Amino acid sequence: MAKRSPSAAEYHRRQQAQAKEAARQQRAAENAAKATQRAERENYLASRGREADNKTHEVQQRVLSLQSLLEVGLRRSARVDLVSLKKAPENPPFAPGAVGVPAQRPSWEMFAPSRPGMIKSVLEGRTRQEQRELAAKRQYEAAQRSWEQSEHVRLEQLAALRREHLGLLATKQQAADAHNRTIDELASGVRSRRKDAVEKYLQTVLRRMPLPAAFTRRSEVIYSPHAEQVVVKLQLPSRDVVPVVKGYSYIQSKDEIRPAPRPAKEVAELYRATIAQVALLVTRDLFDADQMLREVGFNGHVDTVDPATGQSVYPCLISLTVDRDRFSSLNLRQVNPEDCLRHLNALVSQHPYELKGITPILDFERSKYAFVEGMDAVAMLDSRPDLMQLSAGEFEHLVRQVFEAMGMQGWTTTPSKDDGVDGVVFNPTPFVGGLTIVQAKRYKDVVGVNHIRELAGAMEEKKAGHGVLVTTSWFTAGGWQKAREHGRIELVDGPRLVHLIKEHLGKDVLIGIKRPKTASTGPS
Repeated sequence: MAKRSPSAAEYHRRQQAQAKEAARQQRAAENAAKATQRAERENYLASRGREADNKTHEVQQRVLSLQSLLEVGLRRSARVDLVSLKKAPENPPFAPGAVGVPAQRPSWEMFAPSRPGMIKSVLEGRTRQEQRELAAKRQYEAAQRSWEQSEHVRLEQLAALRREHLGLLATKQQAADAHNRTIDELASGVRSRRKDAVEKYLQTVLRRMPLPAAFTRRSEVIYSPHAEQVVVKLQLPSRDVVPVVKGYSYIQSKDEIRPAPRPAKEVAELYRATIAQVALLVTRDLFDADQMLREVGFNGHVDTVDPATGQSVYPCLISLTVDRDRFSSLNLRQVNPEDCLRHLNALVSQHPYELKGITPILDFERSKYAFVEGMDAVAMLDSRPDLMQLSAGEFEHLVRQVFEAMGMQGWTTTPSKDDGVDGVVFNPTPFVGGLTIVQAKRYKDVVGVNHIRELAGAMEEKKAGHGVLVTTSWFTAGGWQKAREHGRIELVDGPRLVHLIKEHLGKDVLIGIKRPKTASTGPS
């Protein structure tokens, strides 16, 4: 029976149904696409919100780390176990690689010809079989010789590698031994209170302070064995360690993460509190790490640029000096760092965030000089009035006492570490005072221009404002001229020194040298 064709009406209904299904599927696809877009939008907005929250959390953690500097530092001992700094030598295993594996030695079985069957043996005969065995034997012997030669070379290479490895182990052992000897010497020097050893040990202590990674760790240490005093010049963290934003929020309408600024007053207060904690923690760590110290001086500086000159400057923001008894009476876990510094009579910049400097309690530059105990050289003059009979050291102390009698503060430096400086005087008078380097020359011959140049070089190195060259003899005309050209060097020859001793110490002295009549006397 033939299949009936659909009527026009049925055909029309089918087309309508197909069109409706296609429209439905399109709407479903569009709705699905819109749902996907909404989900992606919601995920994007959520991710931006989380990004703002994460940035806010990061800022909060930075602030928390600044607020808890002292608290965290007090949780551990600052003492450095020098023995723990010793090193065991690295002993890498001997690994010769392929050279350490011998090749398989040839065996006769690898070359021996197979035995022929009975029929083949009859057909070929004995001679043919012997020829095959002889050829195999030659191949075997050649393989043996080749193996022995290659094995000989391998063993030589292996021995060379072993010697190289033993040499490496010896080198590493020597390096470890040298390092450990240095540690032993350092520990011995700390026990015997040797200046350089104690300074190196305390530098190690400061480097190990638990400070944030963004903090600078530049410091200088001067230790006085006689006074058991240490003076530290430490670089404080810069202002940018304090976040200038309080948090972040996501502005959906503009699709941006906007910072919320931290009030300027809060930023300044947080910076002040931060450097106060650093000062207390440094002081605590030094006392804790070295039980022999009796006094700690701390000067905290910061790197900046003077806006008036554009030059780099290093102003001091905090200066503190305290002895062990007073500091040990503090309960640092309970103090307010800024109040504690006031209690210790520390000097703190009124505006540290603006990097307004102060004059330190202890001048670190003056502390750099290695000073010795003063000697009363004047008392010797009654029985020994000729200055040439004094030793070089006694003469230096006499010169110091002359300056002290003139109202200055004087020190005599250690002979082995004077760096071209015999003494230092400091005039505390404001504006016109300052640090002056003194060189004392108990000479019987003329002092020339080279000595003036040497003093000028020492002044430059020590950043001293003035220099004085005192001698029992006399200066060349060129020396007087060089001092005048420099402008900040004063020369004191024998006759003038005698006059100063008479005027300020009340002693009549003489200088037992033959002074030429033509000797230059300099300015009147």
